[in-house]
This record gives sequence, C-alpha cells and structure tokens, in this order.
Amino acid sequence: MDRTKANTLTRQAGFGLALLALLVLSWAPQVDSFANDTVDAALTRALTAFAIARGINGAISVAQSTEVAVQPAGIGVSLNPGEILDPVNDLIEQFSSLMLAAAASLGLQKLLVGVSAWLPLKIVLTIAVIAWFVVGIRGSPRARSIARSAALGLLVLRLAVPVSAVASEAAYRLLLADDFAQSSAALADTAQLLAEQSEALRPPLPAEASLLDRARAMLDDARETFDLGARLDQLEATATEATRHIINLIAVFVVQTVLLPLGFMWLGWHGVRRALALASPAN
Repeated sequence: MDRTKANTLTRQAGFGLALLALLVLSWAPQVDSFANDTVDAALTRALTAFAIARGINGAISVAQSTEVAVQPAGIGVSLNPGEILDPVNDLIEQFSSLMLAAAASLGLQKLLVGVSAWLPLKIVLTIAVIAWFVVGIRGSPRARSIARSAALGLLVLRLAVPVSAVASEAAYRLLLADDFAQSSAALADTAQLLAEQSEALRPPLPAEASLLDRARAMLDDARETFDLGARLDQLEATATEATRHIINLIAVFVVQTVLLPLGFMWLGWHGVRRALALASPAN
C-alpha cells in the first residue's frame, strides 16, 4: 500500500513539473511568433500555387482559342486543342478552388494562434493550474476532478493550435517539401510550354502579304499539316504531365492543411488526457 501511494505521489509530482513547464511555455512569446511564421510560410505556398494555377488557366484559354485561327489555313485539317486541354482546365479550376480553401484554412489557423495568445487566456490558465495544485493537496475528489478538467481544457486551448501549426510545418519540411518544390516548379514551366506549343499550331500570316507570299504560306501550311498530329501529341503530353503535378500538389496541401493539424491536435488532446489520468490519485 505504501509503495502504491509512493508511486502515485511520484506520478503526480512528475505531472506537476510537466504542467509547470507547459505553463511557462504558454507565456513564452516565441511560441506564438514561431507559429505565426510557420503559418505565414504555408500561406505563401498556397497563394503561390494559386497564382501558378491561374497562370496555367490563362495559357490554356489562349491555347483553346487556337482552333479558330488554324482551321482556315489547315487545308481541311480541323485542330481542336480545346478538347485535349478541357480535362486539365477543369482540374485547374478545382485546384484553384482548393488553394483558396487551403489559404482560408491557414488564415483561420493564424487567427486561432492570435486568439490562443490572448493575455486574459494566459492569466486564466495560470489561475487554473495554481488551483489544480491547491485542490490536489487539500481539495475533495470532485474538486480535484473539476480542477483537472479546467486545467486540461485551458491548456489545450492555449497550446493546441500553435503546437500543431509548428508540428505540421516540421512534418511538411521533412516529408512533403521536395514534392511541393518539384511539382510547383514543373507547373510554373507548364504555362510557358503550353503557350509555345499552342503558338506552334498557328503559323502567322503577314498582315500585308502579296499573292506570292500567300502562295508560299499555303505551301508551308500544307507541309506542316503532316506535323500537326505530332504537335498535338506534344500538347497532350504536356497536359498529362501537368495533371500529374496538380494531383501531387492537391495531396500535399490536403495533408498539410487538413490531416496534419487535425492529427497533431488529436494526439495532443489524448496525450494530455492520458497524462492527467496517470496523475490521478485513483491510479
């Protein structure tokens, strides 16, 4: 019995020291500044990806308009790059919407980091921790339970969002940063590549062309007609490659802005509850 009581006191003392350390951490301004910096970095990536998506969307719109310019000079060959690029264009629209949602989620995280750093919340948390120590010595079991619940809730409210934001950014840099860098760089080049490939589909005719110039242009167009299929294949390959990188970026942002924050907050909540359970005299 004495050994059981000694073990219980040891667990309570260890938990008390951990709780004091977390209380000191909750007052450190570096916690909030670091969390804000990590959320800002993620928000910048989301907005950069959104800008890239809109650039590709513009390039696709230009490529789709190529059909009107090619048909008259194609000698019976009807090109329709719009049909090739329509699936990618739809995916780009969905990707743009996802990037706005990711940016909104990160903006909400930034707001919650500011709320968790509110001075009255820190003061109330400190009072709750002190109350937990006081009732743990002299209070009734019900009072100790209420004090533990209050300290737990306030501690999670204070530290859950900043810690999960920092942990999510650390996991991103460890696991996802290379995928984001490669896919975003590839998509940044896609807009220029689509513009070049669509431009190759419509050879320009001089504004002031003589009859001889027009005849030469018609011969050149006839010669290039045999190569148009290959150019369309190149355009389709570019669109397929862009689709792969878009899906990769969608996975990166879903994991970083949804799964990782929720996962870390869930782990933090259950970890603190487990620690409180171990510190309970009932154990």
